[in-house]
Amino acid sequence: MHPFLFNIPLLNRPIPAYVAMVMIALLVGVWWAGRLARKFKADPEVILNMGILILVFYVIGARTFYVIHYWETEFAQDPKRAFFIWGGGFEFYGGFIGAFTACCLYLLIARLPIRLYADLFAPPLMLGAGLGRLGCYLFGCCWGSLCPATLPWAVEFPYASPPYHAHWEQRLVTVPAELLAIDSVGRASPISREILQLTPEQLEAFRQASKKVATDMDKARAAGNTKQADRLESQLQVFLQLRPVLRHFDDYQVGPADLRALVEAKGLHSRPVHPAQLYSAVGPLLLAWMMALYLNRRQRQGMVMLLTMVLYSIERFVAEMVRADNPLDTFGLTVSQGISLALLGILLLCYLCLRRLPLQSPWPAFRGRPAQMASAEGENQNDAPPGNPSPPPPP
Repeated sequence: MHPFLFNIPLLNRPIPAYVAMVMIALLVGVWWAGRLARKFKADPEVILNMGILILVFYVIGARTFYVIHYWETEFAQDPKRAFFIWGGGFEFYGGFIGAFTACCLYLLIARLPIRLYADLFAPPLMLGAGLGRLGCYLFGCCWGSLCPATLPWAVEFPYASPPYHAHWEQRLVTVPAELLAIDSVGRASPISREILQLTPEQLEAFRQASKKVATDMDKARAAGNTKQADRLESQLQVFLQLRPVLRHFDDYQVGPADLRALVEAKGLHSRPVHPAQLYSAVGPLLLAWMMALYLNRRQRQGMVMLLTMVLYSIERFVAEMVRADNPLDTFGLTVSQGISLALLGILLLCYLCLRRLPLQSPWPAFRGRPAQMASAEGENQNDAPPGNPSPPPPP
């Protein structure tokens, strides 16, 4: 498990594994979709534009969906946390809805064939979903339910990972007292893995910064500078969140290095669980391969994306059965299972509508550049699969 893959140079900002894998998936997906565009006489520049839209609106949609889903438990007390995306917290369906809607609006405005470009992005979409689940595995989220320790592929996540914390809350594992910090209202919780990575110098710098902010805030209030005092008070709240941990270090006369050694000596880890993230990665990766083959044979534009989402909805519904992190808060199902069922109904209606449309979209695949489109048709004349004639040139 590697929750953070690397730090951004100069900024010293850690990059979560999930975010890194999503970026890799986007780059590989856009590259693949661009190759498919050349093969099927579409515009690679349009693919690049859609890739930018996908990057922006996938993040917005996935984060918005997650915040709405977990508002009461994670964000109601501190709404600003909704904008802290570096710690993870995304939902695939929300990202798909956001990105798909943005791309459809772009294609409508540009008068480009939505069905054609949706088909071209279907296999890369599943590739991205599979790579994203590998990021979940590295980060430690989206874990599976308990399984026998004898299961060959059972996974045990390390101390302070999301599965470990959940198992501690369920009293499935025990935590040494040295690793439990008690907050101001008497609630105990395992010290986070980020705190355990701090050096003595960083801890001392934190103590001094906390004292300075408190002193400056008192001076600002005494001088009547309410605006500056309020700004300093918001900064002080961040420091106060770690005060129980600092007090804990003082009480036990230990530091992060001592606790890291304790974790290592005790061999602390979660109970064995199903690698649900890997299960959820295999399905989309197989779908990416299958849909790439189907793309060469399909007669009606739009069928590849339609079939992709039908099969993914079924796969997602089944995969959710072995996950342990999502609550059953949607009519006895997880929210993703509920969306999968609703999506299947919507896709059935889409299929009925699709059958009433012509096999190929009448809109040209290139944005008003007849010469370039004709050149692409000449270069790729032998690449077109049976039943996929080139789109007519614009009038």
